Amino acid sequence: MAEHRFEPMTAGQIIDHALRLYRENFARFIAITAMVTVPIGIMSMLVAVPLKGAPAAGLVAILIAALLSIVGQSLCNAALLKTISESYLGNDVSIGQAYKFILPKLFTVIWAGIVYSLVVGLGIVLLVVPGILFMMWYSLMVPVIIIENRKTMPSASRSKVLVSGNLGKVFVVGLVAIIMAIVLNSVFQFAGGFLGEYFMATNRMAGVFLTQLFALIGQVLAAPITAAASTLLYYDLRIRKEGFDLEMLAKQMATPEAPSDATTPA
Repeated sequence: MAEHRFEPMTAGQIIDHALRLYRENFARFIAITAMVTVPIGIMSMLVAVPLKGAPAAGLVAILIAALLSIVGQSLCNAALLKTISESYLGNDVSIGQAYKFILPKLFTVIWAGIVYSLVVGLGIVLLVVPGILFMMWYSLMVPVIIIENRKTMPSASRSKVLVSGNLGKVFVVGLVAIIMAIVLNSVFQFAGGFLGEYFMATNRMAGVFLTQLFALIGQVLAAPITAAASTLLYYDLRIRKEGFDLEMLAKQMATPEAPSDATTPA
């Protein structure tokens, strides 16, 4: 694994470092994402098919599919954040270890996502500017939960403290990462839609399968980009505000060789 230095970064350097981490850990990041996203995507496709002549059952199936999607995305994103955090710190963590670490925190992560969506949504409905401000203030809630082991509301306060004074950087990093993920996802959705339409005339099931398959591939490939950018942004703000780089340097000098089960410092 390449050595990563702990130092302040510009928005561009955060994106560049995030992409480098993605390349260095491509197989692991994709495996972490795929092992949850693909099974839940398949289950969602199966249960979301409305039963003929039973609209109520179809509605229940769609709600189940939405619930599966929320749980799957929360679990996958949290496991990615844990793995990316350890990679940044120079530690190794297996896929099994990442998910084992995340499971006890899953409800907190899901609840944080719901609170974040409600607060940002309310801000946008009332007035667009507060919604964007809330989006940036609370954008680091999940990294704080995973890395610092905090609950939902303390993580919101902690995220706001870290982000305050750095709104421009948070906005740029978040926007660029989201655009990159959307573009990558859209490429596969377009390819899947094109192939799906091609096969739909002769074999409808094959057409639907290809469309959904390429959409899943796009999701799997795009997810680590935003997770990596978010994690590195979190550490950058800690370095700037709390001297996290000096803290890590002091630990390295006190302990020349870190133990194999090293964990992320809070």
